[in-house]
This record gives sequence, structure tokens and C-alpha cells, in this order.
Amino acid sequence: CLGYFLRMNPVMSGKCAVVLPETFCKWMWKLACSSFQVGQQCSIDCFHLLRKFIVRELDVRKETPSFGVDIDFLKKIRMGDLVSCLENNFGLWLEHGPLALSTGENDDDNGDDVEISKVKDPRTVDVYQLKNLFLIWMALFHRNLIQIGTDDDDDSSLDALVAFTRVGLDPHLYSAKDCANTCGEPLHAMIQKSTLALVRSATSQMYKQFDGSYVEKWLKQAANRVVDACSNLGAGDKDAADSDDADGDLPLAMTVKRMCSCELDNDFSLEIVLMKLNFATQALQKCLEEITDWEDKVRERTNFLCKDWDKDNAYGNPAKQALQHAMYALVTAEVGFLWVEDESESFTDNHPHFLAAVSIAGECALVGACVYWCTQSCSETEGPIYTTEEKDAVHECMSNIEDLCDGIKKECRAVIAYPHLRRTKEYLTRLSKSLGGTKGKSSLDKRQKRREQGSLDSYFRPSMSDPFAETQDS
Repeated sequence: CLGYFLRMNPVMSGKCAVVLPETFCKWMWKLACSSFQVGQQCSIDCFHLLRKFIVRELDVRKETPSFGVDIDFLKKIRMGDLVSCLENNFGLWLEHGPLALSTGENDDDNGDDVEISKVKDPRTVDVYQLKNLFLIWMALFHRNLIQIGTDDDDDSSLDALVAFTRVGLDPHLYSAKDCANTCGEPLHAMIQKSTLALVRSATSQMYKQFDGSYVEKWLKQAANRVVDACSNLGAGDKDAADSDDADGDLPLAMTVKRMCSCELDNDFSLEIVLMKLNFATQALQKCLEEITDWEDKVRERTNFLCKDWDKDNAYGNPAKQALQHAMYALVTAEVGFLWVEDESESFTDNHPHFLAAVSIAGECALVGACVYWCTQSCSETEGPIYTTEEKDAVHECMSNIEDLCDGIKKECRAVIAYPHLRRTKEYLTRLSKSLGGTKGKSSLDKRQKRREQGSLDSYFRPSMSDPFAETQDS
């Protein structure tokens, strides 16, 4: 009866010029965000109604009498409330380090009574309600109704971003019943969109309260917090694909791949690019801790590739700033791949670490390439936005990465016996195809090719004068 009332009542459908009171809207909000199984259909109905109210901005007062809702209480929600909701209502695991699986017994192998922490049964996680929660939050984020703290030391937005990231790693939420069979998008896609909406909303509010330097500082802090939260999480369960990942490198690699997906579209913003770029580069430096002089190597390689750039016109030009970010990501990936290739004999012994390092370095390369391509395609200016020297530097860096991928693939032997090596080789093949369109596009390569074609010395080289010289009998 209650569900029929919510769906069929003419007042709820907006046909009457009334304002739904705050008490009733609060009841709908609590029911829509509830994780209890009782009244699930009513919870779904409340979710659809509330989301419609938020998206259509029916809380905004109009001069003419019309249907409206009083949802001012939603404007009092803070980022920290999202974390407590995920942790208390859905059992999100947020403590640092690996998750101790509950067996309900004590470990008496060593004679000591060591109690294993109890965790939430994954089958009880209501994925339907969790998706409803993310959709409502995304609607609130798009309107900037969930406010960030006004204090410079407030970390609630960082805590929320870490919580959203850990949702994608929580084994209970991913092994929950109906995780992928619910209608609409899968849970991991919902988490990605919620993360993007959170970053856009937080940075948009920061621009109004602070300056651009504060936003860049927040993005770097956010990347650092997420890297720290997703590192050293330990190996997976027994018989799982990551059961041999003793150092916990694969969860970090998976988070990098899912964070702010680098398949950028026309709606991409510089803040999203910086979030993905900072996270990928810091994760690569965390994964390859053996490289102690990252900044020196990246700076030296960047100066060599960009020595012919006109840096005077870079300041204040969004396209040039995006190009600098793209080059930083590409050069960081090149440095990482070069180290992996040089140390391949000892590096390939740890297969999970090898796969994680290659995957994270590949994400650095992809985000740099996507920024470069999307900046050109989305530009509204007539004519080329990059000079020949700038394009040559990008194409040369991409070509070097492609060559490094081909070299590292040769070190992936016995791929049938070692699944991680097979995954690494397959990923390198896909990455080479993604970057393969840039090989030979550099004007330096073209000029060298033309000089060789037009030279008589190259035409009458010894191999051409006597094509059977190597096969003649002595």
C-alpha cells in the first residue's frame, strides 16, 4: 500500500501546487539510503522520487505557485557524513592494511588465543541500496549541495575520496550477492562516476573559496592519500588470482586503472586530468621505490625532449598547460618502463610486482596520450594548436614507450605456466596498439627517411649492387 501511494499519488507526481514538508522528505531520504531489507520496494520508490526532485531542482522557490519540496536539510550534509554512512550502514573497510577475514574461531596454532576480527557477511550487503545511494550523491554533487569544510585543515573531502576508492577494493562489496546482476550500470562503473562527481564538486567549491594553487595542492594531497590507502594491503584469499601478491601491489594497480578513467570524453576537465595524473605518477613511484631520483630523471629527459619548445607562450595558455601535463605523464611512464627493462632479469621474479609496475606505467602513458589527443580534438581554435617541435617531442616519447613495451614483452616467457606474465604480455600488446599510431609521425623521422630515399649513395649501397654477395660460394 505504501509503495502504491508513493507511485500513484497525484501529489507525489507533481500535479498539485503544494510543497512537500521537510519531515516527509527526511523520511524519504532515510528510507532511500537504508541498507535494511525490510521495505526494499518502498526504498526504491523513495530513491526515484528524491533523485527526480534533486535533478529537476524542485526545491528552488518560484514566483508562480507550483509543486516543490523542502530539502534544505540535504544542504547541511558534509563530506564526512558520506564516509560514516558507508562505514556504518554498509560495512565499508577503511582501516589501513589487509583485511582480516573472519572465521568465527580462534587461531590456536601457536598456543595463543588470537581473535580474528569479525567482518560483515558479504551476502548481506545490499547492492541495490548502495547503487541508489551513489546515484543520489551524484545528483547532490552535480548541484554542489554537499558542502566541503571552510577550514583549510578540513580533510573531510579527502576522507570521502579515499572511502569512494576503497569501496572499489572492499572484498565484501565486490563479492556481494547481485553485485553485477542488478539493473543499470555495474557497481564499479557507479563508483567511478561518483568519484568523478566528487572531484568536480570539491574543486568547484574550492575555486570559489580559495585560489587555483589551493586546488592543485588538494589534488596532490588527494592522490597521496589514495596511494597510501591502497598500498600494502596484502595478498588475496587462498586460490584467488592475487594469492601470491605478498606486497599488495595489484590492488594499487587496479585502483589506478579505475580512478577517473583515462578514456576522456568532451566533458573532461583539467582537474580530472590532474587527479588521474597525480595518482598514476605517485602510484608508479610507490611501486618502483628502487628509483630514488625520480624527479631528476624525469626533468633531465623532459628537458632533452622539449629543448626546442617555445616556453614563453606557455603561461596562461590552457592547451600548452595540458601539453606540459601530458609530457610529464609520458616521460614518467618512459622512465618507469626503461627501469623495468633494464632490471628485467631480477624484476620478473616477482610476477605480481612486475604486472603491477607495467600496468601503472601504462596508465601513466595512456593518460598522457589521451590528454594530448583530446586537447587537439576539443580545441575550438582554427589551425594547429601545437608547433612541429611540440608534436615531435610527444611522438618521440610515445614511440620510445612502444619500443620499450616490445622489449619487455620478450622477457615474458612461459606465459602458460605463469598467469601474471601472460596478463603482463597481453597488457603490453594492447598498450603498444594504443600508442602504435604515433610511430614514424615525427617530422625528424620523416626528414631522415626523405634524405635516405634521395641519396645516390644509399641507392648504390653494396647490398644493392650485388644482391647475391652473401650467398655466393667462396
